[in-house]
This record gives sequence, structure tokens and C-alpha cells, in this order.
Amino acid sequence: MLDLIKLELKKINIRTYINSTIVISIILLGLIYMIAFIPRVETNDPNIHIFSGYKNIITLFGILNMTVFCILASVMYSRFVIEEYKGNRAVLLFSYPISRSKIFLSKVMIVSIFTIISMSISNIIIYFIFGVSETFLPLVNDSITFEVIAKSIMTTIIMAATAVGLSIISMGIGFINKSVPTTIVSAILFCSLFSNISGALRSITLSTIFMSIAIIAAIFVARNVMKKINLMEV
Repeated sequence: MLDLIKLELKKINIRTYINSTIVISIILLGLIYMIAFIPRVETNDPNIHIFSGYKNIITLFGILNMTVFCILASVMYSRFVIEEYKGNRAVLLFSYPISRSKIFLSKVMIVSIFTIISMSISNIIIYFIFGVSETFLPLVNDSITFEVIAKSIMTTIIMAATAVGLSIISMGIGFINKSVPTTIVSAILFCSLFSNISGALRSITLSTIFMSIAIIAAIFVARNVMKKINLMEV
């Protein structure tokens, strides 16, 4: 499988997505400062408490971060799976003397691993820069404690896994009609649903439950897509 992943990586231009991650990280860095600065501007808003304190900022930023990387992953699936398994590309792909299931799984592993690693590195850098700046020029009326750091780590892990799960589900929906727009729109809708219930997901336990549901559903969807690929005629 590792050799197959290496072969797949030679076919794609992964640098494009690395550059995209860098741009995304710069934008997200600006957004976390914007979230932290909101309470200083909207002082009379009764709902401003949701932006107050590092724990709330971590929760809101985590959801935003997950949404962006889930959409990026869905774009990658559109390129590596949806477009690869239609037309002449599918004919070429099925001509390889390699199991169809292994080829598909290698693509899923590449996108999943890239999403987790890129999102984790992005978060580490953003939280580090934000934390250092808060030490000297604080925007938030709060203290950075071990509990805050632990929540940032847990939130990053949970949101990265959730992004992977939701993107695979979106890929499965897009695969039905071999539609790139459907894949991306599905990812946006799932992330919107997640954002709409974010108030209930401030608890790590509830976030873990949602993540588990997304991963279980993603496994089911991936298996279903793999079966369809194995039965495809070209």
C-alpha cells in the first residue's frame, strides 16, 4: 500500500495543496485575531460572551478551521476520485494490474493523511503565534492555562478527524453523479450543519460523539464507493 501511495503522489501535484494550506493558514491567523477582537468592538451585544475567553475562541476557531480544511479535502477528492473515475481516465485507471480497491484506498489515505497533517501543523503555528502575541499584547481578558492548551490540542484532533469524515461522506455523495460541484457543495452543507449546532458542541464529549458518528458514516460511505468501483464497467 505504501508503494501505491508513493505512485499516486507522483501522479498528482501535491505542492498545489501545500501552497493552498499556507494561504489558508495566513487567512485563519488573521481570523483568530478578528474573533478575539470582536468583544472589544461589540461591547453592548448580549451574545458577545460566545467570543469571550480563550476556550470559546478555541471552539469557534476550531469549527472555522474544520470547515475550511473539510472543503479543501473535498476539492482534493474531486480531483483524485470523482474526476479519475469517469470517462477515459477511468479506462486508464482500470488498466493498471492493481486491485481497484487498493487504488481507491490509497487515494482516500493520501487525502485523509494530508488533511490531518496540514490542519494540525496549521493549528500549531497559528496557536503558537497567537499565544506569544497574547503574552505581550493581550486582546483577550483571560489567562492561558494548561486547561486552555489541553483544549486546543483536543479540539484540533477532534476537528481534524471530523473534517476527514465529512469530506469522505461528501465524496461519496459526489461520486453517485460523478459531480465535482456536488462534492464541494455537500461538504459546505455538512460543515454548515456542524456550525449551526456548534452551541451544543462546546463540550469535548459531545464533539467526540459527533466526530465518531462522522467517522463511522465515512467508513460506510467509503466501503459503498469501493463496491461501486469494483463493479464499474468501462
